[in-house]
Amino acid sequence: MSTLSAEEKYRNFIPEESREYLEKLFAGFKRIVTIEVYTTDGEHREYNEFTLNICRAFNVMSDKIELREYAVDSEMGKNRNIITTPTVLISPDEYDIRFLGAPAGEEGRALVEALNLASKGIDAISDSTKEILEPLEEDRLIKMFASPTCPYCPGQAINAFKAAVARPDKISAWNISTLDNENMAHEYNVGSVPHTDVNDKATFTGLEPEEKFMLQLLFLKPLEEVVEEQRTAKKETPEDTTYVNIDLVIIGGGPAGMSAGIYAKRSGLSCIILEKQGVGGQVALTPKVENYPGFTNIQGFELVEILGTHAREYTDIHQFAEVSDVKYGPRIEITTEEKTYRAKGVMLATGVNVRMLGVPGEDKFYGHGVSYCATCDGNFYKGGKAVVVGGGNTALTDALHLKHLGIETTIVHRGDKFRAEKVLQDSVDREGIEIIWNSQVTEVIGDDQVESARIINKDGTESIKDTDVVFVAIGHTANTELAEKLGVELREDGFIKVDPTQRTSVERVYAAGDVTGGVRQIITATGQGAAAALTAFDDFTRLFDDTEKSNKNIW
Repeated sequence: MSTLSAEEKYRNFIPEESREYLEKLFAGFKRIVTIEVYTTDGEHREYNEFTLNICRAFNVMSDKIELREYAVDSEMGKNRNIITTPTVLISPDEYDIRFLGAPAGEEGRALVEALNLASKGIDAISDSTKEILEPLEEDRLIKMFASPTCPYCPGQAINAFKAAVARPDKISAWNISTLDNENMAHEYNVGSVPHTDVNDKATFTGLEPEEKFMLQLLFLKPLEEVVEEQRTAKKETPEDTTYVNIDLVIIGGGPAGMSAGIYAKRSGLSCIILEKQGVGGQVALTPKVENYPGFTNIQGFELVEILGTHAREYTDIHQFAEVSDVKYGPRIEITTEEKTYRAKGVMLATGVNVRMLGVPGEDKFYGHGVSYCATCDGNFYKGGKAVVVGGGNTALTDALHLKHLGIETTIVHRGDKFRAEKVLQDSVDREGIEIIWNSQVTEVIGDDQVESARIINKDGTESIKDTDVVFVAIGHTANTELAEKLGVELREDGFIKVDPTQRTSVERVYAAGDVTGGVRQIITATGQGAAAALTAFDDFTRLFDDTEKSNKNIW
């Protein structure tokens, strides 16, 4: 006979370290959160048991969580429109936030965040999200397809949950596990996660900044289309250009840009941060941050909220303000759709983008056979074949992950040796993963789906490799278009060249963060941003006379 009570068994279902964190989190809940779990006998038995166990564990860990269990075909199940097993509803009398499928792995993180949001209610929603969604008049049903192995999926799910909490009268948010809802994933042509569908009218792939997500939810179309429509409308009704005189314009709202904004303002400079997407840069899309001092473990979007809130105490951050042109002169002119800024100096914190192959078929099959995250999308190709392009740590880690999923994996690398750590190289060798050296993928081939990849060797020989998916892991490229317009010198690897004080080769033009290459970490980006702002202050003090300094806005 077991000496453990049922309560102790359920509590032990959660590892001790996680249990301590969750108990502390649940103790801070402002109000009781209800969990409703719907299951049925037979179908998805293991998924049902896991879901019941984790929800029962949460229930016994806190008196702030109330658990209710129902059969899918019960009267309550019919009233709640339950369509699959298992299904988990969060505070269903207030919100339509639900999990279709077992909240395992990374989806467990999303479940915890959903509970946390439901406990806080509207107080957890940012002013910008409330402002964006306030005009919404039509209902929105968000179906966010996720995978237990996808580290980016919880961030996109949280975007959806925040929308549902902000406008519970109009918005429903469903997190759908592709693992135990394969038919639904196939129906929505899900080939990469996170995959977000809204009202069966608009589809978005990947994790997005919160404000971008909300705008796309409002307009039911990609943000790029919304911006282009607004740009066209302004051209049809031209207005006089608005000029703004300012000390420093910071282009980029990632950690470097936000840090620079704080230090510039504290130094007495007038400044503004222009960000063409949402604040945070790569950090906003980072699932987990474990190396930023002061936070042993924090999700990227949470760190972005903290940094953004701090920066806004000092300076304005204009999101979705894309810089269309820059002109160097006695005053550097930075042009956006709404205004032209005449600045003493400009700081470039424009970051990086994932490096793409740039070959035929890549765009066509993106999200459906071409992927940049093997951890996210590997499960879709179990039992199939995969090509991994790259030779660094990410590429080899991806290849090992795919191999362990039972996928026949081949690495294509343009060199004759890997850049990755030796332990990864040894693992690849031990696993017997095929390697095609000194070669590049020049085309992704297929009709309705990926069928093969064209590969060319440096000696000119060409081959066709059968595959179901191509995973690209070849690093990042620096966003240097504006730097090149200003005549800034670049390094051989394409990143902006700076000195130890973050000056570029052009006077009064500074750069910081990932766009400068080197050690691309959050902590180095914030330090570089601070250094750039202080350097700008010193330069402006030296370069501009006392009269101008005392009349900053009369130039």
